[in-house]
Formats: sequence, C-alpha cells, structure tokens
Amino acid sequence: MAIAFRNDEVFEVGPGVWVRNMVDNAAWADLGDGAVVIDSLEDTATMEQQIPADVQRTTGKPMKWLINTHWHPDHTANNAAWARRGATVIAHETCGAAQSEANGQPNITFHDRYTLAGSDRAVELEYLGGTHTPWDSVVYFPWAKVLHIADLFGWGMIPLSKFDPSKIDLLKQHLARVLEYDAHTLIPGHGPLVEPAHIRRWLAYLDELLARAIPLARAGKSLDELEQACPVPADMLDWWKLPDWKHRHNLTLIHREFGA
Repeated sequence: MAIAFRNDEVFEVGPGVWVRNMVDNAAWADLGDGAVVIDSLEDTATMEQQIPADVQRTTGKPMKWLINTHWHPDHTANNAAWARRGATVIAHETCGAAQSEANGQPNITFHDRYTLAGSDRAVELEYLGGTHTPWDSVVYFPWAKVLHIADLFGWGMIPLSKFDPSKIDLLKQHLARVLEYDAHTLIPGHGPLVEPAHIRRWLAYLDELLARAIPLARAGKSLDELEQACPVPADMLDWWKLPDWKHRHNLTLIHREFGA
C-alpha cells in the first residue's frame, strides 16, 4: 500500500507541479509568470543553490514566491537566501507579522485562506493549524489535483510532541478536511508521496491504537508490553519508517500520558 520513496529524485507529480523527493521534501509549481516553492528545507549547504536550479530547469522560470507551510526550522532554513534572490515569502499570520524586508520573514500573511494568483495558474492556501504546530497550512494546486499537506501526516506517526486529546480530535478534523479536497496526490513534508487512501487508513489505525493501548497503559503495562500487545498492522509494515520507530513513538506518547 505504501508508495516508493524516490529519494533525491526530481519528478512531476501533476501538470506543472514538481517535487524533489527527500526526507525533507521540496515542491514547486509553474504559475505562468514565475514559480512558487513550498517550504525551504533545513539543508542550506546544498539545497540553497540546488532547489532554485531545479525550479529553473523544470519550469524555465525563476522562483518568485515561497510559501512556508509552517515555521519549523526544517521548513524555513533557506528563507533568507531565497528572499534575497527575490522570492516573496507567504505564511500564515501566526508565523509573524508581514514586513517588506527581504530577510526571510513573511512578506504576505493571511488569516484563514489565501489565493496566490500567477499569470496562468493559482494556488490556494488554507490554515489548518493547532495540532502539529500553531502555524500549519495546506497548499492546493487545483489544476493538477495535488495537495501539499505539510506535516499533518507523517507516514504513521502521530505528529505531536505530547499526547493531547483535544489536539488528537482537531487533527482528525483537519485530516477529514484534507480528504474533502479533490486531490489524487498528496505531498507530505517528509518522505514518500501520499494518496487519500493512506490518510483514511491512518485514521483507522489511530482509532484502533488508542482503543487498545490506552487501557493497557492505564493498567500499568510497560512500553515494551504495549508494543508487544499492539504491533504494527501487517498492511502497514511497508510504511516509511513506521516499523523502525514511528509506531513506538506513538506508543510512547500514549504511555507517557496514560501510564500508571
């Protein structure tokens, strides 16, 4: 069920939309009079020059806009460098006040939704924050039926640093909203591309995991006992890094919150 991880490959995921598939994904699109790039990664040593070159090679256009889905350093490290190249930085208003300087801080902010219109195409931004970070936004490429979902989906990982029932409920709502988009391909912040079926499977996995693991944690079972009683589902064993550490991360969150 998993999609192959095409590590460090550049490929087109829909008409005029490309990714460099990596641990930290880079994505961009041709809007006609320039290209928009989604997130600026954490690798400044190689990607500061590499991504603008990829954009120029694939679109024939310069990077004109940079959208930050959220303000974690692995999504913003090249902001200042790309702003100096002329990119206008766009982010949700929680990321900081809009300013005119080309220093990597937001130049354009929005409240709930924002449409960035180029000469030929437009992308649509929607704020879905309050779970993984206070800042999270998704970016829709409607002509290509592609949706960038930032870190709202982590190939099985509960995208929280601490278990919070209210955030779990909100995350389910946000992912339900993701599934309402007319999108056949989803670009996560990290790892292989995603299909809507993966979101639906993860929501079922989450419900199943919480139903089984929380009572065991409350009963005083150790983390290792939780992992033995709640193994990775067989149909998710090929999910990117889920059996390696993400499933245990999920159980750790539960054990810390509900363990005796």
